[in-house]
Amino acid sequence: MSALYDADFVLWSEQQASLLRRLARGEKVNDVDWPNLVEEVDSLGRSALNAVNSLLQRALEHLLKGVAWPDAPSARKWQHEARAFLTPAQREWTPSMATRIDLARLYAEAADLVRDLDFEEGPPAPLPAECPVTLADLIGGDMRRLLARFHASTSSAA
Repeated sequence: MSALYDADFVLWSEQQASLLRRLARGEKVNDVDWPNLVEEVDSLGRSALNAVNSLLQRALEHLLKGVAWPDAPSARKWQHEARAFLTPAQREWTPSMATRIDLARLYAEAADLVRDLDFEEGPPAPLPAECPVTLADLIGGDMRRLLARFHASTSSAA
């Protein structure tokens, strides 16, 4: 079974799913590739968590662009893009992710990326030292509230 796992992952996964269905019906099956199956199930959770982390960081980047250059012609576009990243993050979110997502790290990385940008509008306005929203705010989906918190944080960043 391991050879098929390496040679044709799609076929392997279809066969493993079929074997698991048979096992669930009470049939005896001997060909389940337990080591690879366990690894794949484990990696599903890691992949979902990595995807949400990435989407949240991208949303933070776009929210911070609006803080750094509030009068830029692209400011509304950045808000739209932040929402475009938050929507799938909210859809993929699971409660167990709350203890596994390091919002401070995501924010710091997003802020570093934004500080490195160079726009015709000039240097960026100061960014808040810490993330002005919580994970619950980001997952909650209230874009007006998010934008208000980010813009209110600019006075404390100056």
